[in-house]
Amino acid sequence: MIKAVIVDDEQHCINRITTLLKDYENEVQLVATASTVKEGLNIIKKVQPDLLFLDVEIADKTGFDLLREIESPSFDVIFTTAHDKYAVMAFKFCAIDYLLKPVDESDFAIAMKKILDSDDRQDMTRQLSELIKGAGLNKPRKIGVPTLNGIVFVLISDIRLCRADGNYTEIFLNNNHKIVVSKTLKEFDDLLSDYQFFRVHNSNLVNLDYVKSYNKGKGGFLILDDDTNVEVSSRRKDELLKKLSLI
Repeated sequence: MIKAVIVDDEQHCINRITTLLKDYENEVQLVATASTVKEGLNIIKKVQPDLLFLDVEIADKTGFDLLREIESPSFDVIFTTAHDKYAVMAFKFCAIDYLLKPVDESDFAIAMKKILDSDDRQDMTRQLSELIKGAGLNKPRKIGVPTLNGIVFVLISDIRLCRADGNYTEIFLNNNHKIVVSKTLKEFDDLLSDYQFFRVHNSNLVNLDYVKSYNKGKGGFLILDDDTNVEVSSRRKDELLKKLSLI
């Protein structure tokens, strides 16, 4: 039986998660709730939960403050947040589950399925570690990439090219290594839009720092510094050239 704890300063949010957990009463036992970081820390140390539902903003503190007080968390975490755009992006970068308030039943079911299907606590410990390290940064340096074997953390600056392959994405790194991920290219486009990445084609998202030259044509193509050719769509050509002129 999975022991769960909720830490949230809004009682109606605690009530919502409590209600949703009733569908999992044969697998998950809600053992305690807390409305402050201090109370939450005391409960976590006492009951040693397997799963923590953690609010991002808790009165004048945050869920990150709570996690910083726990050395090597050995529990799964599902964050809940109302509107904090940065927090949401941070979770995506570290491949951590989160729920937007008000919590939707179908989103909750997806998050719970991941928890119930997973038996790898080491991955969660590393994910939380990366999240906490990046929590005070405007632009995290690493991205958590979920693979068949777990989460791989990759320096964003090491990503040369992301290429669509149906509902999968191939990530090409500057060490000639390739990672295949079961996420769409659009998800990586959204995630890396604030960095030096540009989607030059429906199938290609390029780190412009690795561009060596551009060859003209209807859309043309880029040549990266390892001589990889990357097709450019005609409708994205003009915007690409504007970006390249600023580098």
